[in-house]
Amino acid sequence: MHLSVALWACGALLAVLLTWQQRKSWRLIWQLNGWRGVVQQPLLWILLCLNLHPNSILEKVTQYRVYFQSPMAVLVGTRVLVYIDDPAGMECILNAPECLDKTFLQDGFFVRRGLLHARGQRWKLRRKQLNPAFSHNIVASFFDVFNSVGNQIIEQFLSQPNLHGKGVKFTDAEDLLSRAVLEVSCLTIMGTPTNFTQIDDAHIAHSYKRLLEISAVRVVKPWLQIRLLHRLLAPELYEESRKCCKLLADFVGEIVRTKHRNWRLRDAVGGETPGEDSSAGWQRRIFIEQIFQLAANGEMTLEEIMHEAQSMVLVSFETVSNSIMLALLCLATNKGDCQRRLLAEIRAVVPDSGHVGLEQLQQLRYLDAFVSESLRLLATVPMNLRHVSRDFQLTGRDAIVPQNSIIVLDTFNMQRDERWWGPTAKQFDPQRFLDHEEQSKGHDNPGSGSGSGSGSGEPRRQRDRRHSYSFLPFSNGLRSCIGRRYGLFIMKVFLVKLISNFDFQSDFELEKLQFVENISLKFKNADDILLAIQPHKQSKESL
Repeated sequence: MHLSVALWACGALLAVLLTWQQRKSWRLIWQLNGWRGVVQQPLLWILLCLNLHPNSILEKVTQYRVYFQSPMAVLVGTRVLVYIDDPAGMECILNAPECLDKTFLQDGFFVRRGLLHARGQRWKLRRKQLNPAFSHNIVASFFDVFNSVGNQIIEQFLSQPNLHGKGVKFTDAEDLLSRAVLEVSCLTIMGTPTNFTQIDDAHIAHSYKRLLEISAVRVVKPWLQIRLLHRLLAPELYEESRKCCKLLADFVGEIVRTKHRNWRLRDAVGGETPGEDSSAGWQRRIFIEQIFQLAANGEMTLEEIMHEAQSMVLVSFETVSNSIMLALLCLATNKGDCQRRLLAEIRAVVPDSGHVGLEQLQQLRYLDAFVSESLRLLATVPMNLRHVSRDFQLTGRDAIVPQNSIIVLDTFNMQRDERWWGPTAKQFDPQRFLDHEEQSKGHDNPGSGSGSGSGSGEPRRQRDRRHSYSFLPFSNGLRSCIGRRYGLFIMKVFLVKLISNFDFQSDFELEKLQFVENISLKFKNADDILLAIQPHKQSKESL
């Protein structure tokens, strides 16, 4: 009898303590959604538990979000998860100093100690230190590399039987582009040639991609971030991640050690002293040289160099290669005149030599619109997570987000929402960006809508109310992407090369894509996507 009373008393005490810990979370739920928010919590928990996997979570969020009021708060233990899919909410979060940091969920990311996942003052300091390595002049100096590797891609498409013809697998083209962009990253970020475009016997690119997929699982299932639980609950996944991590650590470590040794040797035989902050020659200011200089100044350790190098190589190639492939998929499936307009513009601007420079890119307005539209419709990074470091108020709402909350920013669905993009939001239509640009300049040119799709008929009132944060291809605000300019230049140069040389067609329909949240956007049915890639002289359509 006394034992039962004691147990009931302990249970009641724990319930009171838990409720007290959750009080701010429940207050936020009430402030955002009222009684509806409170009542729907069990349903949200069930949906969350049933779809806690990268293969299903993005698809289910897309399916069910229309039934719930946004912003939406979900109680998760003693924390609250806040889901945001509107531009005003995005602007508030991305510019709030309280939301600068990544969440504990992203500790499941296999490279979590570099700039990508640094927090607080550490991130601010590191970002300031690394910004010079991605300045306009430095990135512009890489165009010879972009063109050289772009030419190698064309050679591969022409010479490999599985990369041209009517039945090219999406995954085969994706593999080549991943290896090519990784080669560009190694050349420009690390100053090291690799020849990955030709061959990748060590499967470095595949290992990076596979670790991203495993990282996505560890993000949505954070208990797998505990090594013991990972080994017990997912032994095969754990062993694969361990082998991939070792392979990539050895790969980057060898490059760093070799480059550092050569850097010190060069200085020792009459160059600049390691501690000298010189600006002579852009070669000394590329990423790898920048972090060596920081180490020489005592601002970074060798271990930190390894982490930064690993992190930067990954982010500088995976999202860029994925963006290029998604753009080609949009191009191939488009039945309008998008491809004809692109080719005509490129042939009018790019010289016969085929060398693409910054001056040429600045003149390719339709290419800009095409790239923006592909990044809008198929967001490369579908969702972004932020940690709340202290209580703050959502702009325009009487709602206080408590400390340690998890913010989920659904860029993918926001950029496909009819509220911000009109009735053609889920259609591929580059013309919408040209129309919006003309409107922003104060021009009224209704005759410019001869492009593909129905963007020129988009209601003017819809374009007028488009929020500046309704399109976030590289995030925005206080923690925007450091390599935005770098990534766009690679993407555009490669696309110009490919579109100049090949015609891309596909019978696949974008509406049939099955989306996967693998940190970057992937497809469950990628194996079902076939492309027809023909050199222009063999293409049936005269362009």
